[in-house]
Amino acid sequence: MKVLMVMQHLNFFRNLDLVVRELDARGHEIVLLHGTQTSDARIRVKLAAKKKRMVFMGRGIELAASELPAVTVGYRPVPPERRQKLLRVGRQVISRSIYLRKGHPSPERVTEAMEKTLPPRIQWLVQSRLARGVLRRPFSLAAWRALERLSSPSPTVVALLKELDPDVILVSPTVWPKIPVEADYLRGARSLGIPTIGYVNSWDNLTSKGTVHVVPDLYVVWNEALAGEAAELHDVPRKRIRVTGAPHLDRFFELQLSVSRNDMCDRMGCDPSRPYVVYLSSSRTLIANEVSVAYSLADALARRFPEETPTLVVRPHPTNPTPWDDCDHPNVVVYPRDGDQADTPESWREYFDQLSSASCVFGLNTTAFLEAVVADRPCLTIVSEEFHATQGRTGHFRHLLAGEFLEVCADAEEVAGRVARILDGEDARASGRKSFTKSFIRPCGVGRAASLEVVEAIERAAGVTPSRDGVARPPEPSRAPSAVTGRRR
Repeated sequence: MKVLMVMQHLNFFRNLDLVVRELDARGHEIVLLHGTQTSDARIRVKLAAKKKRMVFMGRGIELAASELPAVTVGYRPVPPERRQKLLRVGRQVISRSIYLRKGHPSPERVTEAMEKTLPPRIQWLVQSRLARGVLRRPFSLAAWRALERLSSPSPTVVALLKELDPDVILVSPTVWPKIPVEADYLRGARSLGIPTIGYVNSWDNLTSKGTVHVVPDLYVVWNEALAGEAAELHDVPRKRIRVTGAPHLDRFFELQLSVSRNDMCDRMGCDPSRPYVVYLSSSRTLIANEVSVAYSLADALARRFPEETPTLVVRPHPTNPTPWDDCDHPNVVVYPRDGDQADTPESWREYFDQLSSASCVFGLNTTAFLEAVVADRPCLTIVSEEFHATQGRTGHFRHLLAGEFLEVCADAEEVAGRVARILDGEDARASGRKSFTKSFIRPCGVGRAASLEVVEAIERAAGVTPSRDGVARPPEPSRAPSAVTGRRR
């Protein structure tokens, strides 16, 4: 079986790494196409500049390509046809319309950036009362999807798909608003009878990005909460949605401490005789600079523990380490200094060691809470008016609150008090972490790897029978057409 995966950016590979490795282990061929044109000299210069800070740029996908002979990596072209360009503008408008719907959990949170990418006349139109009144209605998305079905597929995409001749195509994340070309690949694949799978890349995508313009044959999400968002916000038929769990977190379920706590403290520059709290930073799109928050928390810890003050270890968000360059506080350590994204076995292991040896973790709104839950560390946050734009105006933060694993505090002083209780042995949210793990991260069973669920969904979509021994069985010659698309291979 040949699997084609189309990703918006090469770093999206992180969430599909273990899926690709399992496909390779089962003898399948995988072609990975991403939207980062590394062959362009100007883009290479930009990437080289970014890599000085974003050390992880492309690291995971490059490692997989070097280790797995069945993996081919290349560029995902943007269809150049005029009608495809016009369709992309329409898709941007429809992506904007989702946030106008009554009750959307992230109203106006990300729409300013969406509107800036539109032509000036379209911006004016979208901002008019009449247009908004029309766009907020569910029929606008239904009408647009009908237009997508009637439109001719991109000749560029169709030619590429014919050349590659995959048995199934997976597109991630299907809701990216900036360069919405996923629909072109889904539409092209459908015209050729290739089974299509949409993959939601992360927990916030369905409330902080665009929408689904061409509904794939199968839509893969982590859990029932995201399945609800796909159905209610994006009108994806529930029968097409498959819940699998979060495959990239499979690594954390397998890992054990690889170094002692003292060795980890030495590596980070902490005093091993004192406890430490990990500060999990948010992305720059949520909070551009969190240094003042970290300082206030460190000061509160110093007041609460005047003699044996816990160290606050800041883990910068991988795309935003710069604010921490000049960090200079006696009780604050920044590690990794330039930030990092766990996307290789070594970086995942160090991340796990850093979290697992901590007394607890703190953050405002970050995906890293998910790793902290799997590492079974107490999680603390501050919910207040000061951070309402970061939390209350984002749809995905409510999943953390609903999980009932967060120690919610009003300010830094209360956080310090909660840390004191945790150091005394109190762990009020331990059961909440276990429940959240079961429902949000591994809903198919805590002992069942989510990557296996995704792989078997891919195999079934292509008409391949998964086997318990991990070896895929090809369909018999007399096998009926795929139940998903009716395509014969």
